[in-house]
Amino acid sequence: MSIWKRAEAILKEREVSYEARFTEYTGHAKKLAEQIANLSRPCTLGVLGGDGTLNEVINGLAETDFSHITLGYLPTGSGNDFARALNLSCDVEKCMDAILSPSQCTAVDIGLARTQESSRYFLVSSGIGYDADICRKVMVSPLKKAMNKIHLGKLTYVLIALKLLILYKACPVSVRMDKKETASLSKFFFITGMNMPYEGGGVKFCPKADFQDNLLDICMVGNLSKLKILALFPTAFVGKHGRFQGVTLTSCKRIDISSKSPLPIHCDGESLGVADHLTLQSAGKQINVILK
Repeated sequence: MSIWKRAEAILKEREVSYEARFTEYTGHAKKLAEQIANLSRPCTLGVLGGDGTLNEVINGLAETDFSHITLGYLPTGSGNDFARALNLSCDVEKCMDAILSPSQCTAVDIGLARTQESSRYFLVSSGIGYDADICRKVMVSPLKKAMNKIHLGKLTYVLIALKLLILYKACPVSVRMDKKETASLSKFFFITGMNMPYEGGGVKFCPKADFQDNLLDICMVGNLSKLKILALFPTAFVGKHGRFQGVTLTSCKRIDISSKSPLPIHCDGESLGVADHLTLQSAGKQINVILK
């Protein structure tokens, strides 16, 4: 039985009044979330999907008055970094119990990524460079679907990361945090701004990230060899990569990144295209999320 059918069976068994909407194309979840928010009546918005689906939903809500919306989440993705950070269960019955009879909720910060041409909100993270290139390749890789079927979806990120590392060409960037002094990285690999500790299916890039502090935690990697990047990977899964020279962990409200050439950008693993300038910042907004 599909996850939705199991969730729907619980709703019917408990005689809960509900409306179900199904996404039909990329961007549809954003449109549906905006329509629901514009109804302007208190409701619980239950989302079944992965971090990418959740990203579309938050982009549908963020430009509206969504104070009447409480977010419930049934994680079904291969990465599930949002659920991991909030310690949300992946068990359908436990999720439905929480959504239908919540005993604890929490406010979660929303981040904002902006380029010269577009902008996008995020809940987990947004990054530029090597990690965004991994996300971009994972999204179109047939390997992801195949690995998901055998419950090894996380390995897709690792395999593609190793392949891209061989081909990746580092380029110079300049970085400015909170409109203060500008720093330069002559051999840049990636920068990620994070609300949550994890991205990419459990990589703990920002171990101290706090989703309620109205700050972005930053992981900046540059000026080191590919061999050291390779050695860094295993330690990043447990948040110990900060000991490597060339890795900077810090926090700020805003970071401006300018590169010599256009680089790939992601928001919660979803592509924001390529650009030579990116601003990441706290959006100053929070969404109320059911924990249990």
